[in-house]
Amino acid sequence: MSPVKIIYSKLFLLVQVIVLAGVFISCENEAMRDSDKITELHQAISQKLNSSQIDSLFHEIDLCQNDSLKVELLLDIYKKSIRSRPIRKDILDSAIALSKRINYKLGIAKSLDKKGLNLRYNLEYQASVDYHKMALGYFRQTRDTFGTVKCLNSLGVSLRRLNSEKEAIKYYLQALQLSREINNKKSIAVALNGIGNVFVNIGQYDKALPYFREGLLLEKNSGNKRGINYDLSNIGEVYMHKQQYDSALYYYYQALDIANELNHKDNSSVIYNCIGQLYQLKGNYSKSNEYFQEAIPKLIKFDGQRYLSNTFINMGINETHLHRMDDAFAHITKGLQIAKDIQSPENIILAYQALSQYYQSAKNYQAALEHYQKYIYLRDSINGDDTKRNIAALESIYENEKKDNEIKQYQFQVSLQKKQSIIQWTIILSLLIVVSFLFALYVLKRRNNKLIIDQMRNDIQEYIERIEEYKNKPDEVDEKDVFYKNVEKYGLSERELEVLLLISKGLKNDEVAEKLFLSVSTVKTHTRNIFVKLDVRNRIEASRKAQNI
Repeated sequence: MSPVKIIYSKLFLLVQVIVLAGVFISCENEAMRDSDKITELHQAISQKLNSSQIDSLFHEIDLCQNDSLKVELLLDIYKKSIRSRPIRKDILDSAIALSKRINYKLGIAKSLDKKGLNLRYNLEYQASVDYHKMALGYFRQTRDTFGTVKCLNSLGVSLRRLNSEKEAIKYYLQALQLSREINNKKSIAVALNGIGNVFVNIGQYDKALPYFREGLLLEKNSGNKRGINYDLSNIGEVYMHKQQYDSALYYYYQALDIANELNHKDNSSVIYNCIGQLYQLKGNYSKSNEYFQEAIPKLIKFDGQRYLSNTFINMGINETHLHRMDDAFAHITKGLQIAKDIQSPENIILAYQALSQYYQSAKNYQAALEHYQKYIYLRDSINGDDTKRNIAALESIYENEKKDNEIKQYQFQVSLQKKQSIIQWTIILSLLIVVSFLFALYVLKRRNNKLIIDQMRNDIQEYIERIEEYKNKPDEVDEKDVFYKNVEKYGLSERELEVLLLISKGLKNDEVAEKLFLSVSTVKTHTRNIFVKLDVRNRIEASRKAQNI
């Protein structure tokens, strides 16, 4: 090769190197700019946003590079739209489309799962189930166990709404097992509550209680007030169905206090609805409607259509019993229309039953019969052979799980007994050493035995004299000590004892509050707790029980 060609060749190589270096530096700079842009967007999304700001950020994210980071940004801004309203379903659809385009499986799973949740909130339960199942298939191709658990629990909820109890509990049990493997207490509690609610749906209340109680204990240990509120409400519902109304109210009022404190969505309105149903079962229809009236404004505000339908129908039932027929018809038909709009079979059944009772009270027996037939037809179409088979299957699952727990408990007891045996032998050896030491000490001090015995005799004599003096003194009875002794077996707290003592002296709530420097509502709460623990119905019975035990 000629020298000229060699020089040209080297120059060409140098130009290539320079060009490649320029491209590399340009790409690196562009990557840095994209990274800075992503950071800015994350910071912006973390702030409180209104609908116009969300729209602006969506357009900015749309200009970013199509990758997994962009999908996560879209999902984050979609979550923001749920709070600020309106919910931007178009953003979620963009996340789904992009995830599929770049084959980002975790993004597909998350997006489909959120789509399923959105459909459930719109009461489209079958569509919700379909999307959750698709999401679950993608989650199982990833390592996101927590996301899988959330999807399983959500699937259980939607299936429960469709009265598919057998399939619902299958997914709840999978969620429970995975949650325990990763030791996520919140997810464990959600799964336990789901299983409990399945048993409530099929009327197996005694089997529901252990799940709710275990969930409540977990939530209390975690300090999760929303979870505690939910568990207390569920336990209250179980006691209501078991017709143990005082116990139900005890748990409902605790749940209501937490719900009002949290002021989160429609929590308190749902509890108001439940307490309204409780008083309806007790036959106190006026008081029942007072609680239903409390529920309605929040149910309307937060679009709680299923509970709103139920509330209107139950108000109509109460009005029928109170012979306010115009109001009764208006409330029942309003609740029925909402139930039809949202396709809620349980509320439609309740409405037809209520209308049958209404027409019977109005002496229109033909209309009463027609609506009763509709009620029976719908009820039997839902609660047929499939439901009976579901109940049998669920009982079998429950018994199997109980046996597994019994085996684990037995293994734990065996291990505990071994440890106790070791501890017992250690204690015995320690006692033998101590006894030996004391015996040796006794032998060494044997010479002083007589003096010690004399001293003991003197001490005993003096003790006897003191006892005689004490016996000869007149009895002094402290009224307050006797009062506390009377009620100590009921497990009242110190504050509840103080409140009960003042109640027994005839003080009113405001007087008790002034004496103890408490609010009147706090005194009322303590009073309710005292009634439950003493198993009494009013202040007079409480006072009598405390003083005459």
